This record gives sequence, C-alpha cells and structure tokens, in this order.
Amino acid sequence: MPEDLLALANDHEQHEYHRYRLLSLRFLTFHLGISQLMQALAGESRQRVQALIEVAAPLNADTPCLRDPALVPWQDRRSQPHFFIFDDALAAQELKRALLEEHRSFRFYKCLRTYSGIAGLDGLLDAFVEQARAQCTILEETQDQLPVLPRVARGLGPRGAAPRRRRRLASKGAARPAPPDAAR
Repeated sequence: MPEDLLALANDHEQHEYHRYRLLSLRFLTFHLGISQLMQALAGESRQRVQALIEVAAPLNADTPCLRDPALVPWQDRRSQPHFFIFDDALAAQELKRALLEEHRSFRFYKCLRTYSGIAGLDGLLDAFVEQARAQCTILEETQDQLPVLPRVARGLGPRGAAPRRRRRLASKGAARPAPPDAAR
C-alpha cells in the first residue's frame, strides 16, 4: 500500500515537473518573468519528488519507480498550432489551464492525505497540500496581472506596418536619403 501511494505521488509530480518545464519554455518569448515562475514551479515539483524519495527510505518501501523527473524524458502528446506563447489571449488561456491543473494537484494531494493512513507520510502530504494551495494563489495573481490590451510583438505587426512607419518617420522630419542627382 505505501508503495502504491508513493508511486501515485511520484507519477503526479513527474507530470507536473514536465508540464511546468514546457510552460517555462513556451512563455519564454512572451514574458521572461512568467517563464521564470514556471521554471520555479518545476523546481518545486522536483523537490517534492526528492522529499518522496527521502520519506520512502525509512518506510522500507520497495520503490524503484521513484526517480528524479529531470532525468526522465517526457513526450507532450498535445498538438498545438504554436509552441511559443505570443499574445495575451494565448497567455491567459495557458495560465488558466495551469491554474486548473494546480487545483487538480491540490485536490489530488488532499485526497491522498485523507485516505493514506500511513503515519510517515501525513506531514509530507500536508506540506504538499499547502504548497499546492500556495501555487494556486501565485498562478491566480499572475493571471490577474496579465495586460488586457493586445500587444503587437516587434517585427510581427500587421502587413504593411513597416512602410507606414517609414512614412510617419519621414513626415516628422527624419533624415531621408538624398536622391542620386543631388550628390553631384
């Protein structure tokens, strides 16, 4: 029974680690701070796996499935049209999905804590529940701070934006190249 519980928690944290690492990469081009937040949340998942490994040792649990998530490859099975997050709408959608997944983690650990019955894991599972609650709060705050107005990334503006900008700069008195006849 303890082995099954540890394996469930480990599998869950493996998934969480890789999901947050993927989100970190996807947010890299949109907002560096959000990308770093996702990287930090991936680090939290990795630390939880390490805590599971430490708790499993005194329980004499035969848990060969407990392993560092950074050492295990992961395949993302979702197909998405764009890998990188490039606008506020997509960022809001992905943060909403991350928050939903974190709420699931909170409920998952709450259920494990309620039904575990293993004395050595109670404190650890309580800590995991509190961490999930804190991560939900952080993700909610991040979601609330997203800009409302759409932003156009540099170089990705609407078609024809560059000629309009040149005309606008020219009308403001920006230096124009001299015509070929004026050089003589």
